[in-house]
Amino acid sequence: MVRLGLRTALEAEEDIEVVGDLGDATVALREAEIRRPHVVLMDVRMPGLGGIEACRILREKLPDTRVVMLTSYSDEDAVFASIMAGAAGYLLKNTGRADLLGAVRSAARGDSLLDPAVTARVLSKLRELAKKEEDREVASLSAREKEVLALVADGKTNREIAGVLIISENTARNHVSRILDKLDLSRRSEAATFAAQHGLLRKDDKADR
Repeated sequence: MVRLGLRTALEAEEDIEVVGDLGDATVALREAEIRRPHVVLMDVRMPGLGGIEACRILREKLPDTRVVMLTSYSDEDAVFASIMAGAAGYLLKNTGRADLLGAVRSAARGDSLLDPAVTARVLSKLRELAKKEEDREVASLSAREKEVLALVADGKTNREIAGVLIISENTARNHVSRILDKLDLSRRSEAATFAAQHGLLRKDDKADR
């Protein structure tokens, strides 16, 4: 019934041609390779393979095909998984006809879209994941590397770091190199910014600031 309603709404538009409607994700993937649609409306919950996995496979095989995910409820985990799978957008099934048609046309133009009801939740999820990733990066540093990072943030050279920690200059250089690698940074200035953002400055430096 849902597919019939969608097809009826879309076929009434002169600029939209419906090339198929299918209830099984695996069959849909096979047919998509044959029919090569510009836009696919994909249910998140589908029999067999599942809509999100089908979206990922479809995007790998047909990168020019845009996928708009449909669901009956705003689940931020499903939204995020859909986006990571390559979906161009995410709409609730109770979306009005005008918004649905607008979404299909936007996707065909190459635009991305999210139903306003779920946008805030997606952004919150992205921030949460970013925070977890940053916490993992900090946890990956040893106590000595945190000391070295604090000295880098204090503007110390490798020779000065060696003097403060009573280590060789070569060892200090190696510590700095490993820190940049672990944090996926390329410059000492970026490491200094990271230290400031994550409370890794030396205590006396914090007092000065």
